[in-house]
Amino acid sequence: MNILFIRRYQQFLIGISSATGLLTLGDYCAQYFYERKKSIDQKRLRAACATGATLGLEGYIWYKFLDRLIAQPTWRNVFKKVVLDQTIAAPIYTITYVIGTSMLEGRTTIQELKKDAKANFLPLYIADCAIFIPVQIINFRYISPYYRIPFMFSISFVFNFFLSAYKHAHDS
Repeated sequence: MNILFIRRYQQFLIGISSATGLLTLGDYCAQYFYERKKSIDQKRLRAACATGATLGLEGYIWYKFLDRLIAQPTWRNVFKKVVLDQTIAAPIYTITYVIGTSMLEGRTTIQELKKDAKANFLPLYIADCAIFIPVQIINFRYISPYYRIPFMFSISFVFNFFLSAYKHAHDS
């Protein structure tokens, strides 16, 4: 029974686990190497982990939808997917990251969340577009849908490091 479950949901499980693990690792590296913390902020690390799981779920659902909407990997369709991804999914991912980590780190009032979103959303979204437009062209043209989420989160490991370092440099 367990093997059947794993086989049936293997793509989902790989997507969620890769997103969770790599976002958490990115935050860990930001704390250890960039911020040079002597002790790792465990609450922040757990927030990155939970947010990574959420982003992995969003990515799984989004890529399934995009692949059904635009099936053939022609160059024209690749560019359609990139435009849709950067105008619909990227803002959702960015706000999920900013608000999700803020809430899980204990900033739960509307004022705190608005402040975090205002300080972090636009710079992170612009950085996302600069990095992920070319990455998504490769992703949608050459990467099998089965490996799309692990590929994206492998590439985004460095971006996750940047996300964590940037966002937490602006925390008060």
